[in-house]
Amino acid sequence: MRPVPMRPAAARNGRRHGFTLLELLVVMVIAGIVISLVAVNASPNERGRLLDDGQRIARLFELAQEEAQLRARALAWEGDAGGWRFLVATPNGWQPLTQDLFAPARWRLPPDRVSVLEGGTMERGVARLVFGREPLGDPQRLVLVRGNLRVDIVGDGSGRFSATAP
Repeated sequence: MRPVPMRPAAARNGRRHGFTLLELLVVMVIAGIVISLVAVNASPNERGRLLDDGQRIARLFELAQEEAQLRARALAWEGDAGGWRFLVATPNGWQPLTQDLFAPARWRLPPDRVSVLEGGTMERGVARLVFGREPLGDPQRLVLVRGNLRVDIVGDGSGRFSATAP
C-alpha cells in the first residue's frame, strides 16, 4: 500500500487562499475612481477660487470694522486687480497697516476688475471702502469680476459682510 500524499488544509476543505485577478482589478478601478474624485475636489475651479477670495475679504472686512471700533480710528481698504491693503487714519493721513492679518496681500485668483457699487469710492482704478468707529454705518458693496464670473461682497451696515456668486 502506497502512502497518500499530504495536501494542505485549504485544498482538503475545497477553499483557496488569496485574491483572483478579477478581484484585484475591481479594487484598482474603485481606487482610481476615488483618487480622481479627490483630485477634482482638491483643485477647485475658477468660480470657487474667486468666491474663496470674496469670502476671505468679507471676513477681513468684519474684522476691520471691529478693529476700527476698538482703535477708535477709521480703517480703510484699498484694492485693485493686483491685490489689496488696509490703511489706518492718523493725524498725518492714511498710513498702511503691516500687521499679519491686515498686511497687504494678493488675490488667490486675480480678478479682472474690482468695483465699489455702494458705500465707497473708486479712484484711478483703485476701490476704497472706509470702516468707521460707529457700530452702525452705511451699507457697502464691492464686486469682483473675472471674465463672466462675479462675486458680490455686501455689508449691511452693522458690520456683517457676506460674499455670494450670483
